[in-house]
Amino acid sequence: MVATPSSPTEAGRPRAGTAALTPGATFWHLQQKGLTPGEAASLTAFMCGLPTTDLRWSLVQINHMLFLQRLYQLGRFGIAEGERIRPH
Repeated sequence: MVATPSSPTEAGRPRAGTAALTPGATFWHLQQKGLTPGEAASLTAFMCGLPTTDLRWSLVQINHMLFLQRLYQLGRFGIAEGERIRPH
């Protein structure tokens, strides 16, 4: 069973006493329930708190965005990252 948060901001936060599903597991479960890959990816993105208005997500893109968000949360990468010119 796929847990559905009441708002996108609650996504990614497991409820007390429940294990959070990975985006890949959520995507797979939604496809097993009859959603197309595009529908499953969009709903997975929404459940992870990512914007879905006028966007089409793939599972790879969702995982990449969640990875970058986590790096930012841990302070491993910031807003200005990549702006400076690095010598080769």
